[in-house]
Amino acid sequence: MNELELLSLSHIVTVILCTSAIIYVPKYFLYRSIHSQKNLKYAITFLLIVNQIMDFYREGIMSGHWQEGLPLHLCDFSTISVILYFITRHKDFFIFAFFFGIAGGGMSILTPDTVYGFPYIGYIQSQIGHTMIIMGVTYAITIDKQRLYLRDVFKALCYASILLVFTYLMNNLLGTNYWFLAEKPAGENITSFMRPEPFHIIDLYIAAIVICYLMYLPYYLKDRSQN
Repeated sequence: MNELELLSLSHIVTVILCTSAIIYVPKYFLYRSIHSQKNLKYAITFLLIVNQIMDFYREGIMSGHWQEGLPLHLCDFSTISVILYFITRHKDFFIFAFFFGIAGGGMSILTPDTVYGFPYIGYIQSQIGHTMIIMGVTYAITIDKQRLYLRDVFKALCYASILLVFTYLMNNLLGTNYWFLAEKPAGENITSFMRPEPFHIIDLYIAAIVICYLMYLPYYLKDRSQN
């Protein structure tokens, strides 16, 4: 089994395929029938649920530590938000999935937290799962015409702060490492450039604030150009 190497040919190809799917699949279905659009929504939901089940089996059952397989990672909350948005069309679920699904999912696609790369099943599953999270967001933007406003940045950070405290307490209770609050993830990834534990939590939070405002920036610039 080959260890993961960032910017290796297999990883670059994977990133290109995932990015293309995220952008162009919803655009293709924009011009299809409502029935076809619903089928895409069902397909994304199905793959997200399957990914969660596989996560629990691989990380919880196979490892012999059920605590490690619970849906408490940031991308798990993003997955739940996408599914709940599809069911309810409530914008708050879209807001959370937009900021933390794209940021967390994008980071995981670019810098996976797996030690091994392609064709390791955990790597493939991770890439597909995170692609579906972001595709759920681009579906909402492209087909449902959802968009963000400045107040939504603050709302997303409030939700994330509440979940961060909850996850930190769960980590202490279960002895786990959800959100990588106890330890940095394995392999080469963005946390490699951050301070040692536990100070990396501060760095992660600051990065989240900066990233959220940067993600809102295109909407801000678009609104200013139209005024």
